[in-house]
Amino acid sequence: MNQKVIVIGITIIVVLILVLGTLPVYGVPLDTPFRVSPQQLTNQTCVLFISWYGCPYGATDSWALYLALSHYGKLNVTLNHSDPLDEYPNTSGLIFEGFTPNSTVRFRVIYLYNEYLNASANGTPINNYVEYGLQLIRDEAPWAYPLVNRYEVQSFASGEFFRPAVDLGSPSHIPSTIIISGPKGTYMVIGYLYSPSTITGYSPEQLLHNLTSLKPVVSASEEIEGLL
Repeated sequence: MNQKVIVIGITIIVVLILVLGTLPVYGVPLDTPFRVSPQQLTNQTCVLFISWYGCPYGATDSWALYLALSHYGKLNVTLNHSDPLDEYPNTSGLIFEGFTPNSTVRFRVIYLYNEYLNASANGTPINNYVEYGLQLIRDEAPWAYPLVNRYEVQSFASGEFFRPAVDLGSPSHIPSTIIISGPKGTYMVIGYLYSPSTITGYSPEQLLHNLTSLKPVVSASEEIEGLL
């Protein structure tokens, strides 16, 4: 009887590995870069930022992205605060409105939803936030669509008891994501590079003028540049 139980257990584990792949068995990492391909999936080195106007994680990541990408071109931004009703209310952030490169690095931004996560970025009502987000990503960055679909929709997130990343918020939605594809391969960050609590109490103006003295921001920006 014990041997049968052991055989069944081994069979289940093998099936999980075959069906889900290596990463999903342990859970897709959150809040840290992980490699999704050894290949560059874009014609030029590209940093893709997917977020929504009120996301505190996106607000947090925006400062590291700004500091890192300022070395590769000129960024046009507006100052912003995240959703006042979210887990980290009124987190200071930047909304990216344009990027003029002075290098081979390209920067793309896709904002999926509005400030309060109750409509699209332009205020259009949405029935299914995951399907809407996936379709927009497929339209604007088709190379990134399979990655978001696999690692955020179809696979379980690390430590989340068989829940994918899209189901960790309410309503279910595509979370803030950074995808970097270049000569070193293709990497994803789902969530934040450092906790939003790190910048609690800072106004956007204070952060903008003191970025290089904030160790978490500097460390995260160096992490981004290290993947380019």
